[in-house]
Amino acid sequence: MPPTKSEVWQFFLPGAKQNGSHLRAHCLGCLEKCRPNGEVVELDGHGFPKSLSSDSWVKEACNDDIGGVLGVKESMIAHILGKNGVNPCPNTSTQARKMAKALKEGRRKRSKDEVSENQSDDEEGRKPKKLLTKVETSMKQSQLKVFHGINVPFTPEQEEIIQKQFLCATISANLPFQWVEDPEVLKLFLLFRSTAGDVIPSRKQVSGQLLDQANDMVTDQLKTFLRGKYAVLTSDGWKDESRNAVTGVNLSVNGKTYLVDLILANAHKKDGDAMCRAFEAMIDKAEEVYGVYIVALCCDNNGGSQRGRKNVVLNRQWLFGPPCCAHQFQLTVGDYFVENKEAAMAAEKATDLIGWILNHGLVRSIFNNSQLKNSGKVLMFLVANMTRWNTHFVAFDRLQDLKPSLQLEVLTRRNDIIAAQVGAEKNQRKKKKLMDDAIKHCDLIEDGGFWRELKAVVNDLEPICFGLNMNQTDLVRPDQTYRRVRSRPPKDPRTDIEEEKYEEEKLRKEKEVSEAFFSYLSGRGPFEDWEKNKKTFQEVNGNDPLAMWTAFLPVASIAELADFAMLLLGISVNQAGLERNFSDLKIKKI
Repeated sequence: MPPTKSEVWQFFLPGAKQNGSHLRAHCLGCLEKCRPNGEVVELDGHGFPKSLSSDSWVKEACNDDIGGVLGVKESMIAHILGKNGVNPCPNTSTQARKMAKALKEGRRKRSKDEVSENQSDDEEGRKPKKLLTKVETSMKQSQLKVFHGINVPFTPEQEEIIQKQFLCATISANLPFQWVEDPEVLKLFLLFRSTAGDVIPSRKQVSGQLLDQANDMVTDQLKTFLRGKYAVLTSDGWKDESRNAVTGVNLSVNGKTYLVDLILANAHKKDGDAMCRAFEAMIDKAEEVYGVYIVALCCDNNGGSQRGRKNVVLNRQWLFGPPCCAHQFQLTVGDYFVENKEAAMAAEKATDLIGWILNHGLVRSIFNNSQLKNSGKVLMFLVANMTRWNTHFVAFDRLQDLKPSLQLEVLTRRNDIIAAQVGAEKNQRKKKKLMDDAIKHCDLIEDGGFWRELKAVVNDLEPICFGLNMNQTDLVRPDQTYRRVRSRPPKDPRTDIEEEKYEEEKLRKEKEVSEAFFSYLSGRGPFEDWEKNKKTFQEVNGNDPLAMWTAFLPVASIAELADFAMLLLGISVNQAGLERNFSDLKIKKI
């Protein structure tokens, strides 16, 4: 038996089927608005229109969906009264409104009655109902509570600052460029502010436009800062993770180094003449781009670099050409092992012992447990590497510190150490080889002669490494001066008269510097009060000689000497800055 139509249907005209279950309902009040003038509508005894479906104007209005809603009671009531009282139908009759209100109130009353009936049922069977609710709740899957960040848009100025900071954070934290597009990273920022996605730059922006802009900005800052300064140009080579040959160029100014160029050098020749041309091109570019005065060239003292540097100094005699002092000390380490065969043998034994311990995890755990038991901490075994400065001294010195733990375990647990190396090996030949290797190293640990030789090596390497460390600082200065530093000719050609004046001026300045230097040595003239005030000056300015000579720059009679002294004191005679740059570039993921 079909369901009874709701009373509200008397105010609607049934239309076409909207879906498998419901008709489309058209409001009679709205249809009345579409009735042509003079068109007669026949009413029934209750005042409602009789059949309208056959009238052409009604069909046309229904096709245009005039007053159309889904033919269910709730939708028709909502059309008459408006959804939540908003936008009620202006064409419906007062009778229709009363009927709709009554039907709506009746539904609310029935809902309240149903609730009260349910409450009565709960009181009768309260315990089972509570138990059921508890079971059903426990079976529900817990939901992740996610909150959204505040919805405040960013200004263009804020967007620019944020994108620049993304680049700085990427470089500083050594993050790959694609981290800015990682979904979890984006979710994190959206939790802070729901509009964060509008300002987070893409990977291409960070690695392209933003990086280029930052490079231009830093270059402009360096140009402003370095212009007119004395500088030492240092250069060194390195291979990146792709095995590309990269040449780095640094400028050292007043004890600080600045990376100014990285050159792909895969196809570059390394002979003396080629290196000389490359060095000269670096000098010319640095002076042209940054406006500095190059006073010295520093590089390694071997192979083509050595020959190229000497050729540059011969061609440009106003330049200093010191080799890298730190590199010289590193070469001294190699020479030490070449000349001292006993030291080389002790170093080889120590390196082999360290490698044996590091390559056998069970053996290393025995020695580490001994350290932990005796001292409460575990020191790591360090590896010596000829290409890494100071590692021989550091590795062997650490091995000496671990000597007590090593000897104690070999004395008390030799069989356990041998068994740890042999492990579960069943092959008799391999098993014997492993046992012999373990016995050999245990014997070496017990050998007092080996430890005496190693101590001698450590004592010999220590002063060399001190010299190496001291010469790695950017504040290292040369111990000798050269008169030719002022012999640099002007770039523009000169006439004979200009050349004559230039030579006269040069002689005058040399005489002025000579007289000022003797005044400094004798403590007379402008330096007469220096010895008296030296202590007070040092208390205020420290022992930095640059501060002293800077104070003398305004004195005309010694200004040239002061400027020359500052030039010499600002020269850095190592490539430590480049080595730090290469170490940093090696771990960068960009």
